[in-house]
Amino acid sequence: MRRPLTLLIKPAAGLCDLKCRYCFYRAQSAGRANEVMTQSTAMALLEKLALLRPASLHVVFQGGEPTLAGLSFLRSFVKALEALPCPLTLSLQTNGQTLDDDWARFLSAHGFTVGLSLDGDKTANDRYRRTPGGGSAFEKTLAAAALLQKHGVDFSILAVLDDENAAGIADAYRFFRSRGFARLQFIPCIDEGSGISLSPATYGQALKTLFDLWEADLLHGETVSVRAFDNWLAILLGQPPESCANGGVCGAYTVVEADGSLYPCDFYCTEAYRLGSVFDPDPFGENAVRRAFYRDSLRVRETCAACEWGFLCRGGCRRDRTDDLTQNLYCAAYRDFFSYAYQRMRRLALRLSGGERTQPKELNR
Repeated sequence: MRRPLTLLIKPAAGLCDLKCRYCFYRAQSAGRANEVMTQSTAMALLEKLALLRPASLHVVFQGGEPTLAGLSFLRSFVKALEALPCPLTLSLQTNGQTLDDDWARFLSAHGFTVGLSLDGDKTANDRYRRTPGGGSAFEKTLAAAALLQKHGVDFSILAVLDDENAAGIADAYRFFRSRGFARLQFIPCIDEGSGISLSPATYGQALKTLFDLWEADLLHGETVSVRAFDNWLAILLGQPPESCANGGVCGAYTVVEADGSLYPCDFYCTEAYRLGSVFDPDPFGENAVRRAFYRDSLRVRETCAACEWGFLCRGGCRRDRTDDLTQNLYCAAYRDFFSYAYQRMRRLALRLSGGERTQPKELNR
């Protein structure tokens, strides 16, 4: 049976023109060649996709910084993707440093959705997101956002939360809204050797503050998307969440590294989780590593089944779990937040459904 397929492609591997202090991927890619995907690798991937004929294809270009592969590379690659016999959607995650009018026109012409990394105002963004020489990336990122707005590109802001940025989340939200940014995603920072982290207590308070601001905007007729809240509302409306972090299981997509290596998740691009290569005869088929990765993601279910908020939290992202994968590191934050906001979320869900009562669906096993 033909199935939908989501690929996260790293055309420039770990190459990046910023040196963000909390970047987990720099350590993962440090021992690799980190070169732009070759034509032979791109062709091998495209040939396998043509043979697979997925029911639909969603491609996310990510890095490192994917624009460092060059606009000509992306043009050629996207042209080949659009020739495949299946519905196609395209996304790009970028720090915005290389975006110009040509890039923005290209992204607009091909219907890309874009994730633009920006942690808040200049003070918040400069805290961790700097150039290799220590300079500020803030103005170029704002200029990139203006270009995306100018060319009508659908984009969201990706903001990383550590204890300091989370404590200032009200200022960040108001700053984003003042710039006309209406799609926001706030990502918890896990300390993976950077010394930068987010405590459960700070995260729980940040979620409550953010919810108050977001709800007030919605009730005043201003449509603002906060990804986590959107997904929890979807669950309350009986719909499947679009984020794998809210789905409760892993395996929603496959990472394609620049050298053609395949991995089950962006946070697990290490040799222990290597699924194979685009040069293999059946690169997207089932194998022992993929099955084990999916199976391990289910360990949290027994813990969550005993929790009154398990049907909403679903264990969260595997990256945010304890070493044995049985509990989310932010469990206390989510308990605090849901206790605070659940009844108001239900009222919003009822309002969005036209007053019809809904029943959250169990995740397909």
